[in-house]
Amino acid sequence: MWHYAKIVVVSYLMVLLVACFDRKFDVGFWKELLRSSILSLLQLVTVGFVILFLLKLKLNWVNFAIVLLFFVNASVISTRRFEFKGYPRKWGFFITFLSISVMSVVSLGLLYVSGILHFKANSLIPLAGIVTAAGMRSLSLSYKYLKTKLRDLEEVILGMAALGASDAQVFHFIFRELIDDITVPIRDMLRSAGIVHIPGVMVGLLLAGTIPIKAALVQFAVLSTMVFQFTFVPTIALFTLVKKFGVKIESGGVN
Repeated sequence: MWHYAKIVVVSYLMVLLVACFDRKFDVGFWKELLRSSILSLLQLVTVGFVILFLLKLKLNWVNFAIVLLFFVNASVISTRRFEFKGYPRKWGFFITFLSISVMSVVSLGLLYVSGILHFKANSLIPLAGIVTAAGMRSLSLSYKYLKTKLRDLEEVILGMAALGASDAQVFHFIFRELIDDITVPIRDMLRSAGIVHIPGVMVGLLLAGTIPIKAALVQFAVLSTMVFQFTFVPTIALFTLVKKFGVKIESGGVN
């Protein structure tokens, strides 16, 4: 028991040091960090017991229900970053849920076709979590970066609109830089895999006795799926948003 307590103490020491750093420089995310860290620990412990329980039940419909819950929770978390005056928040959640769920199903389907994914709890739930989390992170970044771009490029956007550019043309101009910024984390992860860090899926497979070539191929497939998610989840969400409501800046639309 002391061993577990020591892990928690050391882990929270690092979180608290980051929170103190935030307070020192007045960045403003320390409260969110502390709340998230507590929720993360509780959620991870709960999920561990849930997966063990599901392994014993062996009911596929329960596994799919858990995956659907992943989609909903990921959409709720991503929508918290949806802070635009010109776009209705309820539509933000709908578009977020649509893009995450559709592209996650496509990604999981491709993993199933490749033979990596099976419908058992110990396969579906961890892989669905990884795939959904990738879509969630990409949308959180996309909403943050889009808000920044709309603010920083307001004069350029208004100028393009004055010259007769359509919403689609204006957004294509913004989107090129936007998608480049969004995909930086996963592109760096893909580039550094194996030489800077060994990803968790591969480590887990190796520890379970899987031969190195299979562990490497499975990990590469997972990383490729994350690149896919980081690219197409925000693409669908943002283009759907602009198609429905146009390009909006803080002072209104460009039309």
